[in-house]
Amino acid sequence: MATATSIYFNLQASINQDIAAKLITAVEEKLRGGMTELHLLMASPGGLIDPGMAMYNFLRGIPVKVSTYNYGSVDSVAGVIYCAGTRRLATPHCKFLIHGVNWTFSQPTSVTEQQMREYLGQIAALKRNIASVISDATGKTLDAVEADMTKSLTLTAELAKAYGLVHELTTTLVPAGAEIIGIR
Repeated sequence: MATATSIYFNLQASINQDIAAKLITAVEEKLRGGMTELHLLMASPGGLIDPGMAMYNFLRGIPVKVSTYNYGSVDSVAGVIYCAGTRRLATPHCKFLIHGVNWTFSQPTSVTEQQMREYLGQIAALKRNIASVISDATGKTLDAVEADMTKSLTLTAELAKAYGLVHELTTTLVPAGAEIIGIR
């Protein structure tokens, strides 16, 4: 039985705790099986920040080369996950969306002044963490990325390359015969 060294994962879903657990579990299994290179194909509208940051941190912390690919839209926190790639590729007709933090209250609610300050502090910390990841990946200053998040920035593949988010444009995603694991 040949040991698989290069494994492709196809993440085509909104980011939530379930998707994060599925990806992390699948990666852990392949790491135990001898994977030495991970390729993450992505088409995601983004989703929840905490699971997205956990996915990013996990992918950055594994002992294999990680390449990420945008073949559709990589929006919001999916862009953070995309930044986990030490090699980042994109198809010519994809897009990226970088925007500020959304905070959702599940129902109409009343909050104290102190609770509102806590929420604002959490939002500022989330924004700073996201901007830090994008800044590290692109070489842009933290302030420049935060400004882009505030105004909401949509990038085509070419613009994302000029921005420093994408290293290479490609039309080839997966070689023939490669193992692909769907994460949905």
